[in-house]
Formats: sequence, structure tokens, C-alpha cells
Amino acid sequence: MDKGLIKATIFLITQRGQRMYKVKLSKENESPRTYTFQENEIAIGFRAGNHLCLDAFSDSNGEIVLHSTPASTTVLPAFLPGFFSLNGNPIEKAINIKTGDVITCGPYVLDFLSLPSDAMEESDETGGPAMAKATGNDASFLILFFEPIRKYLEDDKVTEVLINGPDQIFYEKDGKMTLAPETFAGESALQAACKNVARSVGRMFDLDNPRLDARLPDGSRVHAVIPPMASDGTVIAIRKFSKEKLTLEQLVDFGSMTPNLAKLIKSIVAGHQNVIVSGATSSGKTSVLNVLSSCIPSHERILVLEDARELQLQQEHTVYFETRKPDEHGKGEVSIRDLLHSTLRLRPDRLVVGEIRGSEALDLLQALNTGHSGSMSTIHANTPYDTLFRLETCAMLSGLDMPLSALRAQVASAVNVVVQTARLTDGSRKVTHVSEVLGLKDGDYAVQDLIRFDQESIAKDGTIHGKHKGCGILPTFFDHFKMARLEIEDSWFME
Repeated sequence: MDKGLIKATIFLITQRGQRMYKVKLSKENESPRTYTFQENEIAIGFRAGNHLCLDAFSDSNGEIVLHSTPASTTVLPAFLPGFFSLNGNPIEKAINIKTGDVITCGPYVLDFLSLPSDAMEESDETGGPAMAKATGNDASFLILFFEPIRKYLEDDKVTEVLINGPDQIFYEKDGKMTLAPETFAGESALQAACKNVARSVGRMFDLDNPRLDARLPDGSRVHAVIPPMASDGTVIAIRKFSKEKLTLEQLVDFGSMTPNLAKLIKSIVAGHQNVIVSGATSSGKTSVLNVLSSCIPSHERILVLEDARELQLQQEHTVYFETRKPDEHGKGEVSIRDLLHSTLRLRPDRLVVGEIRGSEALDLLQALNTGHSGSMSTIHANTPYDTLFRLETCAMLSGLDMPLSALRAQVASAVNVVVQTARLTDGSRKVTHVSEVLGLKDGDYAVQDLIRFDQESIAKDGTIHGKHKGCGILPTFFDHFKMARLEIEDSWFME
């Protein structure tokens, strides 16, 4: 029998035969009250809709969620991490709890007299169903909910998992997309998986918040859309988190770039050029940005801004920031644009923005034009030339009334180099262009390719063959890099 079915069966046996939670609630100058709940998941907080509402008239949004699996019971903050405490320690992330543990919040004291996992331990001692209970990584309730795709999440060669409703799962391995034989039990099971991911990072995923940007505990990026926006069922894309930190040398080994191109990119970063990594979805933009950021000298202070944390910078003086979605009342949102306002007051040497998507482009352009040289980001665009127009369009979303000529001057002045990435038809990912932005000419952007990938042939098996070639033009920063003793040779730019 499938392990997922075994666990689900055990869970249902426990759910039907046991009182799931028994909680004693105490408050100063009031008599204690005892509550029991048979659900496998309960919410405790200050909303009328909570299973255990502490005070529906409070202005607080603090909330925790308890979730039980056959192996353990976990508590995690749904809103305001650190607002509740477990045995005196702030609850800032998912933590396992046991009978006898005490959760406090201001004057409220919650004593857990029994938990679902107690029943599982008793069954295990008598040789009952709990003999199949999980150990190690299985203890994570997220793994339980994602059981149908677990083997793909644990396979280091799988880079992406795409779920198109409960009955269709695809995975990408070695650059090839394959239909998986597994399915989810139903739409409710798929939504339960998403909602638990959302809660693990303090976000909402429901009809009022139908789109989710989140991450799994290992850092893998998750985006999901719920029906009715997704008409065939909940759609999820999981971009796997690479446990191994990529290096320039590895990208050379993979054929994504040549050794000379790697040296040029290293010098561009060391020479404080502002870099935008552009490309289509799944072209490797974030991986390349990760590698570029690894070339930043270790003595510099780097501030990293992302919607969901993906970048893995290796420098010691790195500070990470992450956006926050609004709560159920539409309050508390913190956007990339908000974070940019803050980071500019936190003395950055370099800014690294995970991705430019909207009006924050204008704030980033202004930052790049006011002394924060050597910063970098990614954006969706098909060519280096298109990248500048995409930045221009995103900046317009800010609503600032600025003449187009002034905005283009901002873009042309802010960006020095565009590194273009692409996922080719054979599944390989390559840096296809390194282009320099020269400014404006007759009101239009002037861009020159320094090095590009030229496709030469396609083998019978579909493999693409080609070479990275210099375009015969020296960059305007060539002499400056020479004087700064950065590694750069004129032969790199010649065919």
C-alpha cells in the first residue's frame, strides 16, 4: 500500500477514535475552562472564526495554528510571529509540542492536557497502526500533505514540480518535462497542502487571497492559484531550492558560459557596474544572480530584498529582507517598494533585489543613480534591449508624472550591463548575451553586445551546439578596469 494512504488511514483512525486536543485555558481572576477539539488542525487567536477565540473584541491579529500528523503535533504562527510563547520562548516558526507544554499570550495561559500524537504513541506501544508512523523528515506536516510528490521534492536532479489540479503532476528533470503517474486524493487535499505552506510562512491562502507566494522549509519557491481563478483546480509551481551553492566554475562546467565570460562577469561585479539579469521564466535568472552576487567582495555590506527568500549569498555582512502580504483585514502589507525605502537608510554598499515586477523599479533606478553602484536585480525580458523598455514600463506603474525622456535618461544612466539568460529548446540554460548600456542616442536606448551565444547546429537528439563569441567591440569600461587591475583582456571581445 502507498505510504501516503497508510498515513492517511492512521490519521483517520486517530481522528475518529480519540479526542484530538484537550486544552485548559486560564486567565487571571477568571476560572479555568477546558476545551476539546476533534479536528486535526485548530487555530487559536483573537478572531471570532478561531476554534479557540481568546478575545473577539481585541484589536490584535495574533494567531497560532496547531496541526497534528501521525508523528507529532506542531504549532506555528499564522499572524504576528513571536506574539505567542511556548514554554517562555516566542513562537516564531513551526515547533513541535508535547503534552504538558504551556503556551502563553499576555494574560492567557494554555495548558495542553492531551494531543493527538499521544494516542499514536500509545498505539505504537501495543503494536497498533502507529507502527507505520513517520520518523526524521516525515515528521514535517508539510511532507505529509505533499506525499504524492515527495520523491520529486527529495530528488536533487528534479528542478521544478508543476501541479495542474489534483489529477495532473509534471516534473522537470535534466531539463526535460515529464508527466508523473502520481495524483493527489482530491482538490481538498491539494488545497490543504497549500494552506499549510501559507501558514508556515504567516500568509493567507483563501478566496480573499487566491494567489500565494511562499517557500518550503528547504527554501524551494512555491506559487499557487486557487479556484475559481484556476478553473481546473488549484495550480502550484514549486521551483526547487538548490542545496549546493552554484559557482562560476560550475556554470562553465555546465556549458552555460565560457571561462573567459566567467572572468568578465567577475570583473564587472568587482568593478561596481550595475547589472540586470534578464530572461524568460525558468531561464535561470535567479541562479545567475546568485552566482553574480558571490563575486561581491566580502568586506561590503549587502542588503537583499525578495518576495520569498531564494538567494544564498555567501558573504558574512549580508542582511535579508522579505515582503509581507496583507492580513485578512487588508492591513500590514510590506512591498518591495517599502523595503527599498528602508534599505536606503540602512547604509547599503550594494542592493540585490530578487526580481523587479512593478513600481519598485522607479525606486531602484533612483537608488542606482544616487551612489549605490554595483547593485543588481533580475527582470523578465527577451533581449537586453527589451530589458530597458521593461524597466521603463515597470517604473511607469509608480504613477509618478515624469516625462518619458526623463524616465529613459534614468534607466539608461542606472543600468550599466545586462546579462541575458535563456532556456534553449534542448532544456539547457545558457547566458546568451552580455551587453553594455551606452546611454541614449536620439532619445532611444543604445545597447551594444559584448559577448553572445551563437547557435550553430542541432543534433539528431535535439541537443543544441553553439559557441560564445566576442562581438569585436571593447566595452567603454575597458581602460578603467585595466587601471583598476581587474582581470580583462581585449581578446575576450574578438571573434
